[in-house]
Amino acid sequence: MLKVKKQIVSAGLASNVTYGGKNPINYITVHQTGNTNKGANAKVHAKLQSNGNSRAASWHYTVDDKEAYQSFEDTAQCWHCGDGQGPGNTQSIGVEICINSDGNYKKSVENGAKLVKQLMDKHNLTIDRVKQHYDWSGKNCPAQIRAGQQGVTWSDFINMVKGAKVSKPKETKIGSKQITKSIDQLADEVIAGKHGSGHANRRKSLGISQSEYDKVRAEVNKRTGSTTKPASKKSVTQMVNEVLKGQHGNGHAQRQKSLGISKSEYNKVKSEVNKRLIGAKPTSKSISQMATEVIQGKHGFGHENRRKSLGISKTEYEKVRKEVNKRL
Repeated sequence: MLKVKKQIVSAGLASNVTYGGKNPINYITVHQTGNTNKGANAKVHAKLQSNGNSRAASWHYTVDDKEAYQSFEDTAQCWHCGDGQGPGNTQSIGVEICINSDGNYKKSVENGAKLVKQLMDKHNLTIDRVKQHYDWSGKNCPAQIRAGQQGVTWSDFINMVKGAKVSKPKETKIGSKQITKSIDQLADEVIAGKHGSGHANRRKSLGISQSEYDKVRAEVNKRTGSTTKPASKKSVTQMVNEVLKGQHGNGHAQRQKSLGISKSEYNKVKSEVNKRLIGAKPTSKSISQMATEVIQGKHGFGHENRRKSLGISKTEYEKVRKEVNKRL
């Protein structure tokens, strides 16, 4: 079991960076600090919070390659997900994994998985309740895990949490080439667009056999939901109204899955949503003012819902979103 040292932030400081309610602990959200400076370990980040964080942000636990620190009680509603008073901030425990350059990156990630498992057991949570920061606000976090740094992808991390050993990448000889990447890594690259479009072109770019490519393709389809789905019984107008009300969450993939429709059907919904939201009225508030309101939860959660509530254009909203992410 990973030892956790308690260094709880004082009530006076905590009131400046948390919501006042009680966290029901329905989720655990995984982050990475983004701080590669030497010495930027768990102890240093815990001290940062104890001394009063200079940013409008807070999180429950920090973990590195040696130990973990707890800065807030599990029931605190910390500001770590960028979704205002949405479920990320108000219903989840935030775990920050250190990436300091003088630490052992893989060991830090492994310890992060151990801590998440301990918290799951403590609060009787299932693996589907383990989320990325990205799931709540679209921020690219945990960035290094999402990018598969040092061969550890999000799928690998979840397997670590489950207690499964991450299998070593298979070696597949193709002529004089030797491929040492895992199916997960290859699928990550295909989804990221690193191997172009078209199956023959992608297979050639990857430099793998047809049977190996079929495994990659199956993994890509599994993640993106690229299977043929029946058309929805709801009209496009009905689905658009639901999306605008925030009933299907954030992000196109999540919305499509929630609606239970094919990609071509979802594109019609997306097109209609965009059509309705074009030409939003200009606002007299500054980007900073609007970002503060979003963090305070005055505009709900879900990007389209917030933008509609703010009454601004998509370009203007991207500036607000960038400012919110910078602060959190």
